[in-house]
Amino acid sequence: MKILARLVADEVEKRHSADLAPKWEHGVVVFVPHVPGMKQHEISMDKFMHKVVMMRDNLRVLEQQINANSKLTDGEKVKLQSYITRIYGSMTSFNFMFAYDEDHFKGAGE
Repeated sequence: MKILARLVADEVEKRHSADLAPKWEHGVVVFVPHVPGMKQHEISMDKFMHKVVMMRDNLRVLEQQINANSKLTDGEKVKLQSYITRIYGSMTSFNFMFAYDEDHFKGAGE
């Protein structure tokens, strides 16, 4: 039973991980407001990357749930899937952060 638990834990870890490109390790994302006097916001690249990867993983789960849903018609599934594909396309903007191409977001044209 411990072996099975470890295998499941390893798969969960893989699903929620993607390596940050080395040039971004220990980097910081800084959001600078346009309004004078407002405080800027900083977040570590590691934390920002984790949030991007979690969005990717949650989109994958949503895709699986849509495809497995027996109450949706094929037309409804295609429509919902097209929204997800467009979201992936928008998220390709974050691909520069990933160390490996296989972790990249891919839109409809890729």
